[in-house]
Amino acid sequence: GMMMEHDEDGIEWEDTMFGMNLLSTNENLEWRIIDSQTGKWNMNATREVSAGKPIKIRLNNTKVSVHPMQHPIHLHGARFLVLEKDGVKNDNLAWKDTVLVPVGSTVDILTYFPNKGEWMMHCHIAEHLGSGMMTSFKAV
Repeated sequence: GMMMEHDEDGIEWEDTMFGMNLLSTNENLEWRIIDSQTGKWNMNATREVSAGKPIKIRLNNTKVSVHPMQHPIHLHGARFLVLEKDGVKNDNLAWKDTVLVPVGSTVDILTYFPNKGEWMMHCHIAEHLGSGMMTSFKAV
């Protein structure tokens, strides 16, 4: 049978993951960051924001997938605070640039982009990034 280890704050691991990783390539699998308001995904979902102004971003890792899994989401060149995870307020605010978003979880972050330009956000799993799981914020 399949064995699964999943600690609330730990990483997910399944015995079948090794085989699944061997069969999953960028040619047959596309990971996506989807904008829930526009339906656009990855680099087509670039959002325009005001430089220097705080912005709250909700990250939701839906279970609707052929193989749902956790994603470490990384924000390039900017930092953020994790405000809430699954509706539970975070009382230990600390600046981060990456947050693990488990399957079925919602994480609210607060950030700002101090300078005008394009700021990339992506999954920090190399294979997911390689398949295009990235988007950006254009600070104007």
